[in-house]
Amino acid sequence: MTQLDRVRSEDRLAERVATFLGYEAGRLDERDWHAWLALFAPEARYWAPVWVDDYKMTSDPARQTSLIYADRTELEARIFRIESEDSYASIPLPQTSHLVTCTGVQRAGSIVKAKANWLVHYFWRTKGAFVRAGRYEYDLRENGNGFLILLKKIFVHDDRIVGPIDIYNI
Repeated sequence: MTQLDRVRSEDRLAERVATFLGYEAGRLDERDWHAWLALFAPEARYWAPVWVDDYKMTSDPARQTSLIYADRTELEARIFRIESEDSYASIPLPQTSHLVTCTGVQRAGSIVKAKANWLVHYFWRTKGAFVRAGRYEYDLRENGNGFLILLKKIFVHDDRIVGPIDIYNI
């Protein structure tokens, strides 16, 4: 394998990851909750840490505060509450538009690590329009022609959270 072949292979990986991240965001915007959940491995973790100070976020979800820290079962419970309208903070659900830009991809053994910037515009008929932005970090496992999410870590840039936060608006 030549140097050029390695570059092309990594370019294809980056393109595949970027496509996957866009697909994941689309599932949220289309409220296709079960297709979104199917992108997560059974052992997956979904984590949104909080800011400790201007430059540092929490690093241990088991011992420190998080905006959200959920395993696959807890994500299923969130979806159940959203679909059954048992999530009162989410009624009515906002319309969302996620913009996701893949900023880096690298292999770490059998895991693909990806980074992305994100921006979500969301509109509530009863509350108005909001914009939230941040960064994502993913640990992905290749699964046939696609990927499964092992870890999705969401860095929310807002240091003061206005309104509820849930899977659909971060």
